[in-house]
Amino acid sequence: MSSTTTSSSSQATATGFVRIDADTAADLIHRRGSASLPALAVYDVRDRATFERRHIDGAEHLTEALLGGTIRRLPKSTPVLIYCYHGNASQVYAEMFSDFRFVEVYSVDGGFEPLNAALAQRTGGLASVALPAGASDVLRAFVAEFGFDPNDLDAPRAQGLTPLMRAAYAGSAELVEELLAAGVSPARRNGDGNTALWLACVSRDKPTLARLIAAGADVDNVNETGATCLMYAASSGRDEVVEVLLAAGADPYIRNFDDARAVDLASTLACLKLLRHTAN
Repeated sequence: MSSTTTSSSSQATATGFVRIDADTAADLIHRRGSASLPALAVYDVRDRATFERRHIDGAEHLTEALLGGTIRRLPKSTPVLIYCYHGNASQVYAEMFSDFRFVEVYSVDGGFEPLNAALAQRTGGLASVALPAGASDVLRAFVAEFGFDPNDLDAPRAQGLTPLMRAAYAGSAELVEELLAAGVSPARRNGDGNTALWLACVSRDKPTLARLIAAGADVDNVNETGATCLMYAASSGRDEVVEVLLAAGADPYIRNFDDARAVDLASTLACLKLLRHTAN
């Protein structure tokens, strides 16, 4: 097995596939959607009518009749994730994929409902937000330029960025304002675990930062490397961003995976002065 799954909530089986919990499975699917995972084949092995009513976005319906063709066409290096009603039938299918020498096969314990709930929590738990009928020409052009889905403005595209993240990266407070007014979530995270607020820190645009913070963006979000926005701003010499984040209540005492705080990472004297009260 390769190291696609990093969670400890997994259980290897004697036949070669791995049983994983809903949170771990949601992480795999989220990483595929954000383009940080090159490929992942997701299969729903419940009955067809149930699948048609509700299923995980991007999942394919799989039956025993379809299994042979699926196994023949799918490269054996592709990670496979299978879910069913409760986590029992998925193990049977996972074992068959493993028997055909697929190198990375996962069965989701608990089945569809906990997986669906874990995905909803990971993406902010919000319904899809469509482009409003009264959207400005600027927003319409922006959505078209970057190939975003007008029926789901929280969906990521290139580099795993949502429209809000892309607008924040561009430092466009006007677009950020319009997207937030449409109902997009500032809590969405990309494959690196960063929100739109991190991208706004990259742009250094204070109005964009202020609008995201006012909308409830988590100033202390910790990404997949253990870093916060404050750590990034300090380490990249963005003293004006450090000032905004501290004023918004960012916690300067959070430590990353290397046990370093923002003050330890400060790359300029201006940032160090802003964080000097945390030096001891």
